[in-house]
Amino acid sequence: MSDFWPGGIRVRIHLLFWLVIGLAVMAGYFVETIALFIIVLIHELGHIAAARELGWEVKEIQLLPFGGVAIMEEAPTADAIDEIVVALAGPFMNIVMIFFSLLFWWLGIWSESWATFFMKSNMMIALFNLLPMWPLDGGRIVQAILTSCIPYRKAAILSFGSSCGFAILLMVIGIWFFHANLTAVAIYLAFSNGQAYKRFPYQFVRFLHKRYQGAPRLDRMEPVRVSSSLSVWEATHRLQKGKYHLFYITGKQGGVLTEENLLYACLVERRQREWISSLL
Repeated sequence: MSDFWPGGIRVRIHLLFWLVIGLAVMAGYFVETIALFIIVLIHELGHIAAARELGWEVKEIQLLPFGGVAIMEEAPTADAIDEIVVALAGPFMNIVMIFFSLLFWWLGIWSESWATFFMKSNMMIALFNLLPMWPLDGGRIVQAILTSCIPYRKAAILSFGSSCGFAILLMVIGIWFFHANLTAVAIYLAFSNGQAYKRFPYQFVRFLHKRYQGAPRLDRMEPVRVSSSLSVWEATHRLQKGKYHLFYITGKQGGVLTEENLLYACLVERRQREWISSLL
């Protein structure tokens, strides 16, 4: 990948991006292709603006052959609403660009054909990104909703699995209708979800570390009832984003365990395989 730094934001360009540009030049669609990638870049900048406003760490923007993605590290105290706001900020920028294309056409700055192309392109990119598939914006919204209802680990795995299934369905549709672009994008999304699933164990450990280092959300306390024979590692699978948990351990050796004590035993003392009742 090659990269540059506009406004202090690292933008990484995939090598296959240049292949797409080369093919566009050969086909006579260079200007249109550049316009599409500018739309994608502005879309991603919308995500970054919202993320920075919420205190998230922005790492980079990646321009890929089939679009772009903003790499961000959410704040430890981020909840579902924050994630949904960041996810919707991209499609919102597409709506803004549609408004400006209408304005430029009305002022006579753009021709009707170019304004129509720009509006359709923004609409297509916005609607495609709202599909309920990770790592698209719609998939991030679905995962945010799931994490607000069920434990984070279960929500993430369910999100990756359903997104991969959706991508395979799109691939079958693309092959059936001989649609090369749809097939290629579906293959890429299926591969991305497979890679995300493989990396998730490391992502989950990072989630636990951030949870341990961050300030607890005492305003959103939720009890969790667990068996005394549940392992410390299995108990961490019950953690939900944006909530603080007290573990009520049932059985003869029962009691109440704070989230901090559980994470300390798991991450610092490395007692993952011990029963949770041994921490009392």
